[in-house]
Amino acid sequence: NGSRGIFQMPGSVICGNTRAIYHCPLRLNLKAREITKHYEALRQQINQSDEYSTKIGLVVTELSADGAQTEMPITPEYHNPFHTVHGGILFTVADVTGGVAAFAQGSAVCTVDSSFHYLNAGLDTKCLHACAKALKIGKRLMVYDVFVRDDQGTLLWKGTFSYSKLTIPASFPN
Repeated sequence: NGSRGIFQMPGSVICGNTRAIYHCPLRLNLKAREITKHYEALRQQINQSDEYSTKIGLVVTELSADGAQTEMPITPEYHNPFHTVHGGILFTVADVTGGVAAFAQGSAVCTVDSSFHYLNAGLDTKCLHACAKALKIGKRLMVYDVFVRDDQGTLLWKGTFSYSKLTIPASFPN
Protein backbone atom coordinates (compact mmCIF):
# COMPACT_ATOMS: atom_id res chain seq x y z
CA ASN A 1 0.00 0.00 0.00
CA GLY A 2 1.02 3.59 -0.43
CA SER A 3 1.90 4.17 3.21
CA ARG A 4 4.72 1.62 3.04
CA GLY A 5 6.02 2.58 -0.39
CA ILE A 6 5.16 -0.86 -1.75
CA PHE A 7 3.24 -1.28 -5.00
CA GLN A 8 0.29 -3.46 -4.22
CA MET A 9 -1.56 -5.44 -6.84
CA PRO A 10 -5.33 -5.12 -6.55
CA GLY A 11 -6.66 -8.01 -4.51
CA SER A 12 -3.46 -8.56 -2.53
CA VAL A 13 -2.85 -7.27 0.95
CA ILE A 14 0.18 -6.93 3.18
CA CYS A 15 0.15 -7.13 6.97
CA GLY A 16 3.49 -6.73 8.66
CA ASN A 17 5.92 -9.14 7.01
CA THR A 18 3.20 -11.52 5.90
CA ARG A 19 1.92 -11.28 2.33
CA ALA A 20 -1.42 -12.96 1.85
CA ILE A 21 -2.71 -12.93 -1.70
CA TYR A 22 -6.40 -13.54 -2.19
CA HIS A 23 -9.10 -12.19 -4.38
CA CYS A 24 -12.06 -10.34 -2.96
CA PRO A 25 -15.09 -12.54 -3.76
CA LEU A 26 -16.87 -9.43 -5.00
CA ARG A 27 -14.01 -8.07 -7.06
CA LEU A 28 -13.34 -4.38 -6.58
CA ASN A 29 -12.95 -2.34 -9.74
CA LEU A 30 -9.44 -1.16 -8.92
CA LYS A 31 -8.00 -0.66 -12.38
CA ALA A 32 -5.35 2.04 -12.58
CA ARG A 33 -7.81 4.58 -13.98
CA GLU A 34 -10.12 3.94 -11.01
CA ILE A 35 -7.50 4.60 -8.34
CA THR A 36 -7.69 8.35 -8.21
CA LYS A 37 -5.78 10.86 -6.17
CA HIS A 38 -9.05 11.60 -4.37
CA TYR A 39 -9.44 8.06 -3.04
CA GLU A 40 -5.76 7.78 -2.15
CA ALA A 41 -5.89 11.08 -0.24
CA LEU A 42 -9.10 9.98 1.49
CA ARG A 43 -7.54 6.60 2.40
CA GLN A 44 -4.55 8.34 3.95
CA GLN A 45 -6.79 10.81 5.80
CA ILE A 46 -8.90 7.98 7.22
CA ASN A 47 -5.79 6.08 8.35
CA GLN A 48 -4.43 9.20 10.07
CA SER A 49 -7.68 10.43 11.63
CA ASP A 50 -9.58 7.35 12.81
CA GLU A 51 -8.36 7.01 16.41
CA TYR A 52 -10.23 3.76 17.11
CA SER A 53 -8.90 1.98 14.03
CA THR A 54 -5.40 3.28 14.73
CA LYS A 55 -5.58 1.98 18.30
CA ILE A 56 -6.47 -1.55 17.18
CA GLY A 57 -4.10 -1.50 14.17
CA LEU A 58 -6.79 -1.55 11.47
CA VAL A 59 -5.54 0.06 8.25
CA VAL A 60 -7.40 0.90 5.03
CA THR A 61 -5.23 -0.55 2.24
CA GLU A 62 -7.39 0.20 -0.79
CA LEU A 63 -10.33 2.48 -1.45
CA SER A 64 -12.40 3.10 -4.56
CA ALA A 65 -15.91 4.09 -5.61
CA ASP A 66 -16.79 0.38 -5.54
CA GLY A 67 -15.56 -0.55 -2.07
CA ALA A 68 -12.65 -0.86 0.32
CA GLN A 69 -10.04 -3.28 1.63
CA THR A 70 -8.50 -3.29 5.10
CA GLU A 71 -6.03 -5.28 7.14
CA MET A 72 -5.41 -5.73 10.84
CA PRO A 73 -2.57 -7.52 12.63
CA ILE A 74 -3.75 -10.04 15.20
CA THR A 75 -2.02 -10.32 18.56
CA PRO A 76 -2.93 -12.51 21.56
CA GLU A 77 -4.94 -9.66 23.10
CA TYR A 78 -7.49 -10.17 20.28
CA HIS A 79 -7.99 -13.87 21.07
CA ASN A 80 -10.87 -15.37 22.97
CA PRO A 81 -10.26 -17.92 25.77
CA PHE A 82 -9.90 -20.64 23.11
CA HIS A 83 -6.97 -18.81 21.43
CA THR A 84 -8.89 -17.99 18.27
CA VAL A 85 -9.69 -14.50 16.99
CA HIS A 86 -12.54 -13.09 19.08
CA GLY A 87 -15.83 -12.77 17.16
CA GLY A 88 -16.13 -9.13 18.21
CA ILE A 89 -12.85 -8.37 16.44
CA LEU A 90 -14.14 -10.03 13.25
CA PHE A 91 -17.32 -7.97 13.46
CA THR A 92 -15.38 -4.76 14.11
CA VAL A 93 -13.10 -5.32 11.12
CA ALA A 94 -16.10 -5.97 8.89
CA ASP A 95 -18.12 -3.00 10.15
CA VAL A 96 -15.22 -0.57 9.79
CA THR A 97 -14.40 -1.89 6.30
CA GLY A 98 -17.98 -1.45 5.11
CA GLY A 99 -18.25 1.90 6.86
CA VAL A 100 -15.09 3.22 5.19
CA ALA A 101 -16.41 2.13 1.80
CA ALA A 102 -19.73 3.88 2.50
CA PHE A 103 -17.96 7.01 3.79
CA ALA A 104 -16.02 7.18 0.51
CA GLN A 105 -19.34 7.99 -1.18
CA GLY A 106 -19.12 11.47 0.35
CA SER A 107 -21.35 11.33 3.43
CA ALA A 108 -20.80 10.66 7.09
CA VAL A 109 -22.52 7.33 7.83
CA CYS A 110 -23.70 5.10 10.64
CA THR A 111 -24.47 1.39 10.65
CA VAL A 112 -28.21 0.71 10.77
CA ASP A 113 -28.33 -3.04 10.15
CA SER A 114 -26.13 -6.05 9.66
CA SER A 115 -26.43 -9.72 8.94
CA PHE A 116 -23.33 -11.79 9.52
CA HIS A 117 -22.16 -15.37 9.43
CA TYR A 118 -19.16 -16.74 11.29
CA LEU A 119 -17.91 -19.45 8.94
CA ASN A 120 -14.53 -20.52 10.35
CA ALA A 121 -12.52 -19.94 13.50
CA GLY A 122 -9.55 -17.59 13.24
CA LEU A 123 -6.85 -20.12 14.16
CA ASP A 124 -3.14 -19.27 14.08
CA THR A 125 -3.63 -16.11 12.05
CA LYS A 126 -1.35 -13.12 12.33
CA CYS A 127 -3.45 -10.80 10.16
CA LEU A 128 -7.06 -10.28 9.07
CA HIS A 129 -7.92 -9.00 5.59
CA ALA A 130 -11.34 -7.62 4.73
CA CYS A 131 -13.05 -6.33 1.62
CA ALA A 132 -16.34 -4.52 1.17
CA LYS A 133 -18.21 -4.25 -2.12
CA ALA A 134 -21.17 -1.97 -2.75
CA LEU A 135 -24.47 -3.73 -3.46
CA LYS A 136 -26.66 -0.60 -3.43
CA ILE A 137 -25.90 3.10 -3.20
CA GLY A 138 -29.18 4.89 -2.54
CA LYS A 139 -30.21 8.39 -1.58
CA ARG A 140 -30.31 7.54 2.12
CA LEU A 141 -29.07 3.96 2.51
CA MET A 142 -26.02 2.09 1.25
CA VAL A 143 -25.62 -1.69 1.41
CA TYR A 144 -22.30 -3.58 1.29
CA ASP A 145 -21.23 -7.20 1.30
CA VAL A 146 -18.17 -7.68 3.48
CA PHE A 147 -15.77 -10.62 3.68
CA VAL A 148 -13.06 -11.21 6.31
CA ARG A 149 -10.23 -13.68 5.66
CA ASP A 150 -7.19 -14.82 7.60
CA ASP A 151 -3.60 -14.60 6.37
CA GLN A 152 -3.96 -17.99 4.64
CA GLY A 153 -6.97 -16.78 2.64
CA THR A 154 -9.54 -18.77 4.64
CA LEU A 155 -12.94 -17.07 4.68
CA LEU A 156 -13.77 -16.52 8.35
CA TRP A 157 -16.75 -14.27 8.13
CA LYS A 158 -19.28 -12.97 5.61
CA GLY A 159 -21.85 -10.28 6.19
CA THR A 160 -24.09 -7.65 4.70
CA PHE A 161 -24.14 -4.17 6.25
CA SER A 162 -26.52 -1.26 5.73
CA TYR A 163 -25.35 2.30 6.38
CA SER A 164 -27.43 5.45 6.66
CA LYS A 165 -26.16 8.71 5.22
CA LEU A 166 -26.04 11.33 7.96
CA THR A 167 -26.78 15.00 7.53
CA ILE A 168 -23.54 16.07 9.25
CA PRO A 169 -20.48 16.94 7.15
CA ALA A 170 -18.22 14.10 6.07
CA SER A 171 -15.05 15.66 7.40
CA PHE A 172 -12.27 14.99 9.85
CA PRO A 173 -11.17 17.10 12.80
CA ASN A 174 -8.08 19.22 12.17
